[in-house]
Amino acid sequence: MAPERTPFDQGRRAQIVFATKPTDFTKGLRTSILWQLIRFAVINLKMIRIIRKSHH
Repeated sequence: MAPERTPFDQGRRAQIVFATKPTDFTKGLRTSILWQLIRFAVINLKMIRIIRKSHH
């Protein structure tokens, strides 16, 4: 006996079906240590700039 499907289950199934797959380039960026270090530095510089503005 199969359990009844709720509208929530059907919505989740639709989301899974239409989910986009990352391109090879996107996967490369996500796994690249160098790119992650660059993004980390950029975000930290932005935070430093915001903190400096708030202290003046």
